[in-house]
Amino acid sequence: MELKIKKLEQDSKMCIVYLEGRLDVHYSTEIEEAINALIKEGYTKLLINLKKVSYLSSSGLRIFIAIARELKAKDGKVKLVEMPEAVKKIFIVVELLDMFEIYNSDDEAIRSFS
Repeated sequence: MELKIKKLEQDSKMCIVYLEGRLDVHYSTEIEEAINALIKEGYTKLLINLKKVSYLSSSGLRIFIAIARELKAKDGKVKLVEMPEAVKKIFIVVELLDMFEIYNSDDEAIRSFS
């Protein structure tokens, strides 16, 4: 699992997290800690780009739920971007799709914060 962060100049509270690979129990703690560090830095508008996520376990799902709750408490929001069909099916099966806003591109998700 690889994580890259893009901090946006146009909004000091917004950043994009790019995930790549398998988001499973082996990496979920590391990923969650990295994202929580961003929230502690003051980023309350998070976009998580899932385009290159090939697998998502229940541990990975837990991260998204925890992040959404943490940001809601800080009047923030997490939005998911470029979700692959295989990952989307997992969200549907566990009935979590309605909990998140999902966008087709980073630009579309950025504009949705306006």
